[in-house]
Amino acid sequence: MKKILLNLVDYDKNGNPNLHGLNWGNRKDGTERDKNEAYLQLTPEIYNTDFFPAKGKYFIVETDDKETIIFVRAQKPIGTALQTPEDNAILGKYLRKRLDIADAEEITLDKVEAYRTTISFYKIDSLHYLLDYSKNDDVFNSANKSLPEKHSLAPVTPSQIIYYGVPGCGKSNKIREQLKDVPEKNKVRVVFHPEYTNAEFIGQILPKVNGHVTYEFTPGPFTQIIKRAYLNPKEHFYLVIEEINRGNAAAIFGDTFQLLDRLKAGETDSLGNDPANAAVNTFTEGWSQYFVQNDDVNAYIRGTENSIQIGNIRFDSNTAIRLPPNLSILATMNTSDQNVFTLDNAFQRRFDMELVRNEFDLTQPAVNAQYNAEIDDTGIKWGQFWGWINAKITATLKGLSSTEDKRLGVWFVSNVGGIIDDKVFAEKVLKFLWDDVFKFKRPQIFEDGIDTLEKLINSFEKPSEGKERFDVFKDKANLVAFVASPTL
Repeated sequence: MKKILLNLVDYDKNGNPNLHGLNWGNRKDGTERDKNEAYLQLTPEIYNTDFFPAKGKYFIVETDDKETIIFVRAQKPIGTALQTPEDNAILGKYLRKRLDIADAEEITLDKVEAYRTTISFYKIDSLHYLLDYSKNDDVFNSANKSLPEKHSLAPVTPSQIIYYGVPGCGKSNKIREQLKDVPEKNKVRVVFHPEYTNAEFIGQILPKVNGHVTYEFTPGPFTQIIKRAYLNPKEHFYLVIEEINRGNAAAIFGDTFQLLDRLKAGETDSLGNDPANAAVNTFTEGWSQYFVQNDDVNAYIRGTENSIQIGNIRFDSNTAIRLPPNLSILATMNTSDQNVFTLDNAFQRRFDMELVRNEFDLTQPAVNAQYNAEIDDTGIKWGQFWGWINAKITATLKGLSSTEDKRLGVWFVSNVGGIIDDKVFAEKVLKFLWDDVFKFKRPQIFEDGIDTLEKLINSFEKPSEGKERFDVFKDKANLVAFVASPTL
């Protein structure tokens, strides 16, 4: 592998030291900025070569202390510096950590000289580099230490799960908690809806205007996350699909629906490749069992490379597209009958289905607070009302196919500071009960004289003299009794 040394310090003709862009965020020009902002200056001997990608091209750097950082060449005219495009402060924070300097503090010459004045970069390919800022520059050079196997496949088993349940039961939150420690670059989130298309999901040719019009492939979230997973096979990536049945999932996936079948332990497949590579490209557990051809997606994954290596897989222009083992798909689905589309059995069987139970786990502080949140000034807790109304829904709609789906989820409304505002409750809960749940049972549920949604909301938000908010329900006495002795 090629290696270059990048100097952090040089001296002008008068002998004055220059730390280049290490203290970029501390420059005094009257602009408010993060003091950790930094860049690495390149010399002509470096930026006039092809060691780093061209200006504006992102590349991935793995450091000697196991960090992964996205870099880009920037600054006019041809990219004379390296920056971290997600946030210019990422580089400055990283260097301060290595130099044992507090965030936002100025990086001083004595600190750099006492530690190390150069950074080593090693080029794996045009997208992957190694950075060694160890004190002795020996992590990747030592004869006793091997270079990290950047292109070895991650020892992970992919998941394909649809979390389903009633609206507000916590499906999205379950995924959020599951992925809370996963870096943003390792996950892509998309929401299906009736107008969402296969072209938006996979990618499409769109016009680009830059002095003149060109037509280029613009990747969708599916293709973006596959590329990241291919190029970083030691890391786990996630495609999160919210409301998977709000759109026509079969049409949105299109022929990539075939990719959802994965090879199981002990299974292999060597088909779908250039015959010359068939012996090399043997797909194993976790890869898609089947493949699809898509030249645009293939070219986007390879970028400027003729081929890339992923473990024992040589991915070139003749290689078909498959889901890699380090890419999982997590989705949410409401079981309410208001869904626009129904997932057919063929689609569902390619996922593990997991019910998110509509119940309060009072051992969790946030859930406990939600249960005990008071509905404005009524003295009734949300958890108490939730238990009462769901029991009434089940009893009143007994025998209807959609009874369970009409129930209120634990998080159908959320408390703010231990309170659920009367307007929020009226406009969300009461409106849902009126318009949807008890649409054909209104006289049985609501107080006599309440014959419109407007009257229902007004009667709750501004009860008339002698009335209380929950008098809007005909069976308020039963609610009061339930609150006195709830059985959840």
